[in-house]
Amino acid sequence: MTATIEIDVRVQKTNEKLYQALLSLKASGVAYQDVTIKQLASEAHISRQTFYRHYQDKDDVLASKIHAFKLATLQQFSHEVLTPGRMITTLLDYWQDHRQFFAMIDWANLRGVFIDNIAYLNHQVMLMNHVSHLNEAFISDTYAGATYAFLRTYLLKDAQHQNISSLVHLFLDVTNHYRLLFE
Repeated sequence: MTATIEIDVRVQKTNEKLYQALLSLKASGVAYQDVTIKQLASEAHISRQTFYRHYQDKDDVLASKIHAFKLATLQQFSHEVLTPGRMITTLLDYWQDHRQFFAMIDWANLRGVFIDNIAYLNHQVMLMNHVSHLNEAFISDTYAGATYAFLRTYLLKDAQHQNISSLVHLFLDVTNHYRLLFE
């Protein structure tokens, strides 16, 4: 049992090293598409073998972090009474605190991975609320795309805006209060 915990800690350390290496490469002006696995592993001070033990390609580094965000958010949502306002406030609070991560997703052009994970999150919210629609996938995907676009504008283009409450109201107005996820 102890070995499993140690392996998990080592995997987490490797994940963080790779993420920090990507941050460093981005900060140095390297285009994401030009980053090689050799370069990434070297920057993270790990071997290529270690990289390939955990990932198929460099996209997996950020995709796994997006997946972890999704799972943690679902866990949080399952322990509270979720309303559209609470859901959007949670998302805006998280991403405000993780602007660098969102910028990395944009730099790596992984918006599709992000949107897919938000769509999954939306679908799970529908299930938690016992909501069923004929076009659930379309609804989940559409709200996910709107969420990405809104976050991108807020986090990357409007960095000075600090009033989360007004942003929540604006987002809910734009998306008809996420109504189809909740009723």
